[in-house]
Amino acid sequence: MDSKLASSTFRASSARNLIHMEEQKQQRAHAEDFTLLGERVSQLIKDEKISHASKAPIYLLLAHKFYADDDSIHDSFTDGANDCGVDAIYIERSLNQPRVHIIQSKYYESERKSRNCYKASTLEKIHRFLEIIKDTSLDLDRICNPALVQKIYEIRDLQKRDFPELKVWLVSNGSPCSEAEVRPLTNALNRKSIEVEQFHLLELVEFCIKRRSSRTEHVFHVRDIGVLEHGHSILRGLVAFISARELYNLIKDIRNERKIDYTLFDMNVRGFLGSHTAVNQEIFRTADSTENRFFASFNNGITIVGTDFKVMATSDQPKIGVKNLNIVNGAQTCSAIFDAMAQHYPDTSRFRDLSVLIRVFATDDRDLIGRIALSSNSQNRINPRDLKANEKEQIQLEKDLLERGIQYVRKRGLYEEFPSELVELDALKAGQIALAYIHLEPAQAKRDSDDIFLDTYGKIFYNLNLDKLVDGFRLYQRISKKRAEIEENIRIKGVMRTENTFVTYGSFHILTMCAVGKIIHPNATDDELIDLAIENISKVLIQLDSPAYYSFFRNPAYTKLLIDEMQQPSLFE
Repeated sequence: MDSKLASSTFRASSARNLIHMEEQKQQRAHAEDFTLLGERVSQLIKDEKISHASKAPIYLLLAHKFYADDDSIHDSFTDGANDCGVDAIYIERSLNQPRVHIIQSKYYESERKSRNCYKASTLEKIHRFLEIIKDTSLDLDRICNPALVQKIYEIRDLQKRDFPELKVWLVSNGSPCSEAEVRPLTNALNRKSIEVEQFHLLELVEFCIKRRSSRTEHVFHVRDIGVLEHGHSILRGLVAFISARELYNLIKDIRNERKIDYTLFDMNVRGFLGSHTAVNQEIFRTADSTENRFFASFNNGITIVGTDFKVMATSDQPKIGVKNLNIVNGAQTCSAIFDAMAQHYPDTSRFRDLSVLIRVFATDDRDLIGRIALSSNSQNRINPRDLKANEKEQIQLEKDLLERGIQYVRKRGLYEEFPSELVELDALKAGQIALAYIHLEPAQAKRDSDDIFLDTYGKIFYNLNLDKLVDGFRLYQRISKKRAEIEENIRIKGVMRTENTFVTYGSFHILTMCAVGKIIHPNATDDELIDLAIENISKVLIQLDSPAYYSFFRNPAYTKLLIDEMQQPSLFE
C-alpha cells in the first residue's frame, strides 16, 4: 500500500513539475514577444509613424491586416477624453458590404502586467456606444470628442445609404480575455450580428513582425490517390490532394493549435480578406456543409512554394516535405476551412472526406514566386498596386528617389529594414501627393485612392515631375507634423475649434492649398503656407456651417471653393 501511495505521489509530483516547466516556457516566450514588439514600437515612434506607444497595437493591426495607409490610420484614431471606450474606428468601403471596425486597445508598459488577461468588461462600453450611434437626439459635442463625433456622423451616413456590418476588435500587447469572462459579452453582441475578434501580443508578433514561420521544413501527408510530379530542374512541381485534417495541422500555430500560423502566407499577394466577402462566405459554407466531400470540385485549391521539396510515395499515404514553405494562393480557402474546423474542434469527423487540391513548386526565385502568386489568384480581387509594382516607371521612380535620399516602397507588404538615413515614401502615398500637389485634386487623393493604380495611373506616373513630387512630399511631411501636434492637443485638451479638428481629415487639401499659395506667395516659408492653408479652409468650413468632414473632404466640388478662398487677398500679403 505504501509503495502504491509513493508511486501515486511521484506521478502527481512529476505532473506538477511538467505543468510548471510548461508555464515557465510560456512565460519566457511571452517575455521574448513583449520585448520584440517593444523594439518595433520604438522604431514606429522614431519614424514618426505614431506619437505614442499606446497607438502601436492599432497602427500595426490596420497597417498589416488591412494594408491601411498612414492617413487612413490617423483618420481612425478616436482615443482620448470622451472616447466612450472606443480608441479607433476604421471603415472598409471597398467591400460588397461596408464594414465598420470598432477598436478597443490597451498598451502595457510593463511585461509583468501584460501577462494579465485583457479585461472583458470593457466590451460593456461598446453596448453604450451603439446606443449613442442610434440616438440622434443626443448632443454629441457634449459626450464625445471631436474625432469620435466625426466617425459617428460617418457611420450614421453609411446606415442611411447601405447596410454596414459592425465588428469589434480587442487589441493589446498583452494576453487575451479569459474565455469564460468574455463569452457572455460576445454572445450579447453576436445576437446583434456584431462579430468580436481578439488580436493580442501573440498575433501582433506573429502576423505583424515575424512574418516567418518558426518551422523551416513542413511535412504533411496527402491522399493516397497519388502524387503527380512534373517540371524540370529550374521549376519542379507536384499536384496532389490534401485532407482537411492535414491542412489544419499544416497551417496551425505550433504554440496555439486553435490559431493560424500567419507567417505561412507572407508572400500571398493579398493576405486574409476576412470571412465577410461573398466568395469567402461561400467557401466557408461549402467546407462546413454535410456535402463537403465535393469541396475540391468547387474550389481552385492551394498553391505552395518552397525552396525545395521531397516526396516519399512508398507508404500508404504519400508524405511530402517542403523547405521554407509559403502559401502564395489559397489564404482564403485555408482560413475558411480552418475556421469551419475550429467551430467543431476537437471533433473533426465532419471533415473526414473533405479534400483540397494542392500544387507545390520548388524555387527560390522571388520574382518567379511573385508571378506564380499573381497568376494563380483569381477568386478574389487582387489589389491593382500589386500588378503595377514591377512596371518600368515604378522601378525607375524607385531609383530616382533613392538618389535623393528617399526609399520608395513600390511593393505592398515590403517589411525589410531600410538604411536609417533614408526617408520612406510609399507608392500609394506618392500617388496621393501627386494628385493633391501637382494636379490639385485632393478629394480624389482622399476618396479614390484605389483608382491610383487603375484609371489615373498614367496621369500620375507617366511623365511624373520628380522635382514637384519631392517638393510635395517635403511639404506633406511638415503637414503631418502639424497634424500630429494638433491631434495631441485635441486628445489631451479636447479642443473643439473648427480650425483644429478638420486637420486630421484634410491633409491633402492643405497640401493642395499650399501648392496654390506657393504660386501667389513664392517667398513664403513652408510653415507660413501651411498656416495660411489651414486658416482659409477653416473659413470655408465656417461659411458652410461646419459640414461633416467625411463628406466635405471627399467632395471635389468643394475644392474650387477652397482654391478661390486661397486666392483672395489677405493680410499675409
